[in-house]
Amino acid sequence: MGKAFTDKERAEIKEKLRRSGLEVLKETGIKNISIRDVTKKAGIAQGGFYTFYGDKDEFVLDLMSLRVREKTDIMYENRAKTLTDPRGFLVELFYKEGMHLKENKAFNNSDGATLSFWDRIAKSGNDKIGEGYASFLSKMIAFWEEEGYAVKCDEKGLISAGLAAGILFSNSHMMPSEYFEAIYRAFCEAEVDRFFSARKKK
Repeated sequence: MGKAFTDKERAEIKEKLRRSGLEVLKETGIKNISIRDVTKKAGIAQGGFYTFYGDKDEFVLDLMSLRVREKTDIMYENRAKTLTDPRGFLVELFYKEGMHLKENKAFNNSDGATLSFWDRIAKSGNDKIGEGYASFLSKMIAFWEEEGYAVKCDEKGLISAGLAAGILFSNSHMMPSEYFEAIYRAFCEAEVDRFFSARKKK
């Protein structure tokens, strides 16, 4: 019979898997990430992976939702910096996240792996990433309102625009590289303006 891990040991092992997984995912992308490579990097027996995750899709989704939580937590800690221009903050968030992910192999869709992954996740109804961004957006809106802004926001529309942005930048290889940044920035500005407005109350 195998050793029974304490709650602390389980948490430590899962954290090792996550950190190793993020490194491997960045190097290989969704299609080529392997459980063997992740567990080897983490120094964990391959069979131990299934103590924490049912399959690779569940693991990759957990990695991405973890990254969203970490990024949005940092942004929320620095929320006071957004008070001069909430609209500009959202445009830059859309733009910078997209341009970062465009360069990340995890989101390279030249082989169709990225959209296939998201299609499986959508069909499963398990949208941890969208939920993470939606929670962050709700907290930011509440903060802006507390600080004297009148905010109008279709939160579902804005999150959906984020999903559309994902399709755009995961297929960026289909566009002339010298035009992509301008096209993507125009998209970000248009979609934020479509679903969000904030004005300082008098």
